[in-house]
Amino acid sequence: MTVDKNPTAGLIRQAQYFPESIALDYEDQIWTYAELVRDIEAWAKVLEGRGVRPGDRVAFLGMNSSSFVISMFASWWIGAIFTPLNYRLVSQEVLDLLDQAAPRLLIVEPSHRETVDHISYLPELNDVELLLVDTDPAVPLDVEVRLPWFLLSARLEKYGTREAPEFVSAVDDDLAMIMFTSGTTGRPKGVELTHGNLWWNSVNVDSIVDTRRGDTNYTATPLFHIGALNALTIRAFVRGSKTVIRRQFDPAQALADIERHRANQAFMVPAMLKAMEAQPGFVAADLTSMRALICAGAPVPPVVIRSYLKKGIAVQQAWGLTETAPFATYLPTELTADKAGSCGLPMPFTQVRIVDPETLEHVTDPGSTGEMWVRGPNVTRGYWNNRLATEQSFHEGWFRSGDIGHTDDDGYLYIVDRLKDTVITGGENVYPAEVERVLMEMPGIRDIAIVGLPDEKWGEAVVAVATLDGTEEVTIDELREFAGRHLARYKIPKTLVVVDDLVRTPAGKLNKTEIRAIARQRTVTEEATA
Repeated sequence: MTVDKNPTAGLIRQAQYFPESIALDYEDQIWTYAELVRDIEAWAKVLEGRGVRPGDRVAFLGMNSSSFVISMFASWWIGAIFTPLNYRLVSQEVLDLLDQAAPRLLIVEPSHRETVDHISYLPELNDVELLLVDTDPAVPLDVEVRLPWFLLSARLEKYGTREAPEFVSAVDDDLAMIMFTSGTTGRPKGVELTHGNLWWNSVNVDSIVDTRRGDTNYTATPLFHIGALNALTIRAFVRGSKTVIRRQFDPAQALADIERHRANQAFMVPAMLKAMEAQPGFVAADLTSMRALICAGAPVPPVVIRSYLKKGIAVQQAWGLTETAPFATYLPTELTADKAGSCGLPMPFTQVRIVDPETLEHVTDPGSTGEMWVRGPNVTRGYWNNRLATEQSFHEGWFRSGDIGHTDDDGYLYIVDRLKDTVITGGENVYPAEVERVLMEMPGIRDIAIVGLPDEKWGEAVVAVATLDGTEEVTIDELREFAGRHLARYKIPKTLVVVDDLVRTPAGKLNKTEIRAIARQRTVTEEATA
């Protein structure tokens, strides 16, 4: 017997059992499961009518929306490969991704029409049909458009009387999505995620996380990010849950939404948790319905974990990447306090090991650091049309994550930092995330990033780039004195650069490339002024 791994099949099954159950609440528009399947089928007719065939790519450019969800499940209905694009990219960056993915169809929200207008005349888009969403009241189309654009409403009307396309079942190796990495260190790579990758992540989550059919899943993290999309949201639709989707994250609104909808599960990144914590309404907000608040994308500062524990909410840290669809490890609720800072143990059907990146030997001693390697059915098979990157990222079936970590005496895993972000000063390795966790506890610090800058004497100097909360003045001497209580001397920052905000990637991670450039510029300017 062949098991159909297509998530659209699971969603349709829920509509057969529970047609009147609420599937989607998007900006206060409601879809039952029956209504959602009806719209997915209508979109599938459009895709097939415009020549999309199994294996073709369907790209989407827009914010979190019902259109995102419906176009994704409609793509899978006909066996196409869904390709969500980062809506924060500028025209040339979008063009690069489209050039790599070569989609048959690009679906665009009105809010991002101008981004595509700037590149629509270029030869790379000659064979790409541009479909503009004009059916979403949350993003009204208020201008007249003409070729090369086609309106979704007209396509839905044109193909509405057609028979439903043949449903395409999926097995493990069938490609479901291409999701592009952030590209902060080079050209973005298209991660190939199969239907098996998505399905096995769901099995992992179902095996260890306290989520249930009928839960309310809250989604405000960008859906083009694998954590927001596949940690909980895809599987919420497959399991018959209700999903509340906001176009973008607003910390005050998130607090109100969780309380109003009695949300039980959500995926967030640490920056979102800190932003919610900083809201005046945080103390009074009733978040006790939240059983599975999973946080990943970066290590969660213990100070943030403690703050949520005071409200009876256990922030459950996980670790993974786009390439692991997304979870490779998980720390359950019961251990949130005792193992604060740990990303847990490997998921039930995933293996993780620590490896010396130079010798490639397995590191087994607790506390000894190495690169975290992952193996399992949730791990990508490689990068789209990029054999070299695929070969460099795998070794004997193990995916090389680029993250540095270690285990404790009980075997629990801890992320130290990204391998590429390691600062080498005087021959010693300094892992920025370790220093950041310590300095996040310092009064007056709102957010902080540690980077390395060239230093004639030490090779690199440890530099702190921070935002302040305005409660206390923070000087480099005070920061060094505080850090000296917790860190070896060589790990202590030599320079403090205060900024208004820290640049983050769409996944919520500190953008060390840009932060490093800002620190370098500020340091050079201050030296010139002096």
